[in-house]
Amino acid sequence: MVKARRGVLIECDPAVKQIILDLDNKQEESGQPRFVYESLDETHLFVDPEYVEELRRTLDEILEENTYRMEEL
Repeated sequence: MVKARRGVLIECDPAVKQIILDLDNKQEESGQPRFVYESLDETHLFVDPEYVEELRRTLDEILEENTYRMEEL
């Protein structure tokens, strides 16, 4: 029997994929349901569509923290 699941395909580089998977694991550890349905390959994830906007905001915050800016002299 085939089961269908509504989701969103996310394409990202491997580093961002690892951040998303880490966020998914932390979500599960806190007792909330996981949002990553399936890791398809090194650059693609299939995720719950309800978490896409929240995931986008969280990734923006994390990536902004880790961005190096060279200040003008």
